[in-house]
Amino acid sequence: MKKLILACCAIVVIGGCLMLGGWAAGGQLYASYYNGALHPISESIRDIAYGMRNQWQYHSWVDEHGWHSGWFDDHLDNWIDDTVDHAVDDALDDFNTDWVDDWLDTRHEAIQSFDLPKASLDTIRDLDLTFKSGTSSSFTIESGADYGLEGDFSIVSNEFDNEKWELEITCNSDAVTLILPESVSSYDDIEITSRLDALVYIAVPLRASKIELHAESGSIDADLLSARELDLSVNDGLLYAYLDGHAQNYHIEAKSNYSPATLNDEELVGPNSGVSRYDNRKSVSNPINELEIHVNGGGTAELHTME
Repeated sequence: MKKLILACCAIVVIGGCLMLGGWAAGGQLYASYYNGALHPISESIRDIAYGMRNQWQYHSWVDEHGWHSGWFDDHLDNWIDDTVDHAVDDALDDFNTDWVDDWLDTRHEAIQSFDLPKASLDTIRDLDLTFKSGTSSSFTIESGADYGLEGDFSIVSNEFDNEKWELEITCNSDAVTLILPESVSSYDDIEITSRLDALVYIAVPLRASKIELHAESGSIDADLLSARELDLSVNDGLLYAYLDGHAQNYHIEAKSNYSPATLNDEELVGPNSGVSRYDNRKSVSNPINELEIHVNGGGTAELHTME
């Protein structure tokens, strides 16, 4: 049995040597028979490789419509493109963008009355607002979704410089409402002036690093003022305001020509107190807020703290 195995191996080795010798001498190794002829092993391997490439690799071909290339035939490419296009179109049709259009329309209507650029509205950090009226008309400052101005009014000036908005308006009839956005919780600087018998009611809490209110022959009634620095002045006008925090948190300086200025129903300066200047620096050791009050002419300032 061992001799038979050795003989078979010898025959295989001799056949291999003859095959390699013939191939080296320029001969061909025939490995398969198809299409009515014998084909060398090199040709068979090449045909198999071409077939696999044509099935799985990148195609380039020419037909009556011109030159084409791609991973798939034209009809499959077109089917894929059509399927993707239909899917995208259906998704866009199902997506509801009406709320975006409604929001843009509302914002445009709100701001067109005072012609301020939309980009500027988003960067406002300082407010300088002046309200004037010769007919005892009232102005109200409220909160809403965005900046707005409603009522019968005339714009005296409307300027935007960097982050500061300066607006001066007069009321032509009974009332005007200025809307400040709820999304802005605080400003850097707020200055509000009431002139010519204008009645200004601030129905929204004002929060800023510094707040200045000036009642010049007009009236200001503020629901809540919250600021590190408060500068309140009255000249032949009336000022009513609630201040955030406790009275002991304020370093107060008040000046008057004997017109009254009160805090929590206690007169700081005026005819009843008999003093024209007030400073509590000695009694308040660690003040959190600074409060300055100036009352002139026949003015009155009446202030209350929330605590």
